[in-house]
Amino acid sequence: MTTTIEVGMLGLGTVGSGVVERLTRSATKIEQTQGIRLHLAAVAVNHLNAHRSVQLPIGTRLTDSLTNVVCDQQIQLIIEVMGTVATAKAAIVAALNQGKAVVTANKDLIATAGPELAALAKKRGCDLFYEASVAGGIPILRTLTDSYATDNVQSVSGIINGTANYILSAMTAGQSYEQALAAAQTAGYAEADPTNDVAGVDAAYKLMILSRFAFGQELTLSQIRPVGITALTAVDCQLAAGNGWGVKLLAQIQQHVTGLYCRVAPVAIPTNQSLSQINGVQNAIVIQSEAIGTGLYTGPGAGSTATANSVLNDVLVAAKHLISDHQAVRNPEPAAPLTVARLDQLTQTYLGFSTVSQEELKRRANEADFSVEFITANCYRIAALSAVQRDKLRAELPINLIPIANTTVWPQTSENTITTPVNVAI
Repeated sequence: MTTTIEVGMLGLGTVGSGVVERLTRSATKIEQTQGIRLHLAAVAVNHLNAHRSVQLPIGTRLTDSLTNVVCDQQIQLIIEVMGTVATAKAAIVAALNQGKAVVTANKDLIATAGPELAALAKKRGCDLFYEASVAGGIPILRTLTDSYATDNVQSVSGIINGTANYILSAMTAGQSYEQALAAAQTAGYAEADPTNDVAGVDAAYKLMILSRFAFGQELTLSQIRPVGITALTAVDCQLAAGNGWGVKLLAQIQQHVTGLYCRVAPVAIPTNQSLSQINGVQNAIVIQSEAIGTGLYTGPGAGSTATANSVLNDVLVAAKHLISDHQAVRNPEPAAPLTVARLDQLTQTYLGFSTVSQEELKRRANEADFSVEFITANCYRIAALSAVQRDKLRAELPINLIPIANTTVWPQTSENTITTPVNVAI
């Protein structure tokens, strides 16, 4: 027997169009294997007459009123893929208050208001799922919830912005930043305004969500202070690649003793490490844990198909719960609070790109007690550089400094402190 679930969707842009296409393609399979018919009853858009390449299913109502979808008593499940924060939040709150299940791909909203929405969903007995808010086609939130439920996660490091990774890959191949960005926009990987992607804000929002699932900790954008890729040049990327490093916009969070250390910034990763080989719009996340050790999870991080697939997987789980009268909110309970610091405040080794002479850099190194190794023209390895020394070099010299993976010098701890051994973060 097939059970019909009435679905409403908010937004019909890149992701929304992908959801419609995937739903159309998968409808027969879902009915045959799951016994569920997902009927897309209504879709809310900003402009009714805008050109759209996707064909809506027969019987789907198109409207420019969010209220007409959210407040439709026949609709049981709402898919939110319109973006924004305030408007989307109001719509989701209204849907949850009416007892509707909600699936969203809105990482900005979930990063900043996830716990609040989860608490409301729990109070109203509704599903709230948002797997598609992080890493596109990688089911990383479900993995952290299920596969690491009895494990102790020690660190999470990942390439979680496909647009930035596409641009860095293109720059390594010889394109300028402007050429790479234009190509990403033409391919549909970058928005007309790519600021959040290239400034690291998008990755920071995703890291905030990952922190909840990995450590039960809330982070803020001001604690992370993301650094983007706009200061990098194609020459920098090519020099790094030619000397054994891949430059990646890396999102990182690691527990060390009683503190969490986080960073979103370009990092030079040795080419013998898996993350350095992740190119284009691919995403990859490395989880280091006590029981499993090192786990690498990869998949597409940009584009409508992969994200739409994650949305539909959540929709299918929520539909099953509606049929069985079961409810779940994918938002972990908070753990005991840990102190939060940034990895860039710790002493570490940097890859330096500068036209400054070797003699000048060596003179400064001798005066400030750090070391400089000449690699090739305009490329240096600068070791044991503190945050203060780094900031002084940047202020006084034309130099671009990129932290090198696995070089963090951790703070000294008391001999009496009992700790769990933790591997150095990437």
